[in-house]
Amino acid sequence: MQKTKISFKHRVEYGVLRTIQVCITLFPISWVGTFLSGLLRFVFRCFWPLKKETVSRMREVFGEDFPEWKCRQIARQSVWNLMMNFIELFHAKKMDEAYLQVHLKGIEEARKKIGAIIDKHGGAVIALPHMGNWDLAGIASSLIGYPLMAIARPQNNPLVERWIVANRLSIITVDRRKPTSFVRIAHHLKGRGLFAILPDVRHNKPGVSVTVFGKPNVQLGKGVAKFARMSNVPIIPFMMERLDASHHSLTLGDPIYPDIDADFDADAIRITQALWDIFEARIREKPEQWFWHNRRWILTPLYTKSR
Repeated sequence: MQKTKISFKHRVEYGVLRTIQVCITLFPISWVGTFLSGLLRFVFRCFWPLKKETVSRMREVFGEDFPEWKCRQIARQSVWNLMMNFIELFHAKKMDEAYLQVHLKGIEEARKKIGAIIDKHGGAVIALPHMGNWDLAGIASSLIGYPLMAIARPQNNPLVERWIVANRLSIITVDRRKPTSFVRIAHHLKGRGLFAILPDVRHNKPGVSVTVFGKPNVQLGKGVAKFARMSNVPIIPFMMERLDASHHSLTLGDPIYPDIDADFDADAIRITQALWDIFEARIREKPEQWFWHNRRWILTPLYTKSR
């Protein structure tokens, strides 16, 4: 296989990334979190990036009377959470099971629940929304003894790609563009493995038509249902919550089981709607934990471009 050529630009980008990592890891995560929180308060008070778009999205969900100050608060917290996810990736090499015991509430309950499901079904699809530190959910699954696979498009910079893979620890990533990826995932799921997918974004083409935030015919991806039916394994809803700069909570919903004897389209709608209803309830309860700024905004009509 031909190696990807590493250009001077790649080396500069990677050098900048590692320099930032070294600088940030000199300080405790809590200090960095406090600094970023203050910086974002200043930024959002003086200049609110994407104000019109953010207010429009939140009012589409919560109603036209949803106050602007609340939109600003949720938007700022959502951005802070994403930035802290990246900061924690800088510290990923320090994350072991002892670290999780202190920093991830619910890890033991998750271990028992996942173990029981794996013992019975051989594998499972874990579905999680872009809430809290979603990367940490995957790292935790691997560290407690259940290898996790996820689909990802490789970075254009091969040095940055290697860095991301290394800092996601034992998560196995596969390139969605390769046809053999589906075979690898199927074997993984049948061999006591977990496959992770984040289904809470707009699909780019006709997918599974479900009701989202009260809006009918929203197109979500078929991946969750497809992989669960392909290997006849359940779907486990994962929900992460960031408690502070370095502490989190993990909640597992009840598993959703595929019906392989049912029509695929009907079963995919049932599975996806049931999963989304769980996510939506949590998003409405803790909207600041969800990433509202995703380019693939979930309620954007099919075949139109978001910003």
